[in-house]
Amino acid sequence: MGQMFAVTGKAPVDIREELESLVRNSFIHKHGWGYADFSGGKTFIKREVLPAYESTIAQKLLAAPFQVQNAFFHLRYATIGAVEPENVHPFAQLDIAGRTWAVIHNGTLFRADKIDPYFHKQAGSTDTERLLLYLVDRVNKLTKDRGRPLAEKERFDLVEKIITELAKDGNKLNIIFHDGEIFYLHANARTGSRVLGTAASKDALYEKEKGGARFFATFPLSAGDWRPVQQNTLFSYRNGALLRKGAPHPYEYFESDDDIQNLYRGFSAL
Repeated sequence: MGQMFAVTGKAPVDIREELESLVRNSFIHKHGWGYADFSGGKTFIKREVLPAYESTIAQKLLAAPFQVQNAFFHLRYATIGAVEPENVHPFAQLDIAGRTWAVIHNGTLFRADKIDPYFHKQAGSTDTERLLLYLVDRVNKLTKDRGRPLAEKERFDLVEKIITELAKDGNKLNIIFHDGEIFYLHANARTGSRVLGTAASKDALYEKEKGGARFFATFPLSAGDWRPVQQNTLFSYRNGALLRKGAPHPYEYFESDDDIQNLYRGFSAL
């Protein structure tokens, strides 16, 4: 589980207000933080296993107006996977066409046999990293089948297919991908886990526009017209512009008592 924040725009925009709010929330989501900056067509990732409020890097980012064009941030609350550097989001993986895929995730994959084989291939032990490895393998297979790098629509259709399959199995997929060029956003849960108590009440995915850019966050991070992202639907964006909207699926996630027990068992192993 965790808190997510993403920004995409035509030009750099100041995100210090939103980042300050996110860092304050790291007193709860305290098991690591990280971010990926995709500005300039390159992927730069920084991860730390300590809470963001203790990070000198985070404090430097907040010391002056902090402008980015395309980036996302994540605070981790450990459920699956120990509190160690290898389990901090974002995760990144290169496909065979040279495209870097990165992901942040607020959710848990309780029923996902498809990704289990990647436990022995991943650097850490989170279900999110396994999902990314599975996705990139699917990208690579389709790339080989087509004999060329995948076009924009082909990538979107494949991500949509994978997300829908996993949502159908009963998994929480409030998630943001980036393929080195395009953001993909999906949410199928309106609240967070009950293990977080009242802190989970706004644990969904919200969006707003600011300074010609689009902001996305697990909860409203600043003043302004934040609105819930449409549930059960994949969206893609490039430089602040909506590219594609997928077909809505019916697989909204609702936390079951069995899921709660699985989370508590996971906590006991941390």
